[in-house]
Amino acid sequence: MEIIKWLLLTILCFFLLFLESFLLRVFSFSLFIIIVISMKGRIKDSSLYIFTAIFSIILDSVMHTPLGTHLLVLALLMLFYDFLNVVIPRDSTFNYVSIFLFIFLYYILLPTANSLLQDGSFPNMLALPWLSFFVNSVISVCICAVINHFLKYVREDSSAERIRLS
Repeated sequence: MEIIKWLLLTILCFFLLFLESFLLRVFSFSLFIIIVISMKGRIKDSSLYIFTAIFSIILDSVMHTPLGTHLLVLALLMLFYDFLNVVIPRDSTFNYVSIFLFIFLYYILLPTANSLLQDGSFPNMLALPWLSFFVNSVISVCICAVINHFLKYVREDSSAERIRLS
């Protein structure tokens, strides 16, 4: 049974890697960041950090960016998100503001860090990339809201062993 679980996890990681590279290249949309922010606080932090570290390094090698770019950006943003969760509680509806900032800063910091690490200069970002980052962030926050609503609907903290059908 344990072998099947690891095999399924490996297949899902490759599928996620394929979807991430496809969506990031074609639509400039990151599925990985949605998964990371949705699972933050739902699974153990050590498991999330291990998954984030391994998958971000694999993603860097697939996307031909300097090794550790995604990891650097995500580490900074997770610290920023944890600080924002002190100010804005995670259970409130204003938490989506901090999720929006997390995702928006991810879309800004990733090309900036990539350009700084490769060329040593800041990228030229005009109004169109900022508008694209804003639209992608709003779409990502909507997807996160749907995921959070679905996870809250299917499983509650008090009845984690059973699934609600009504």
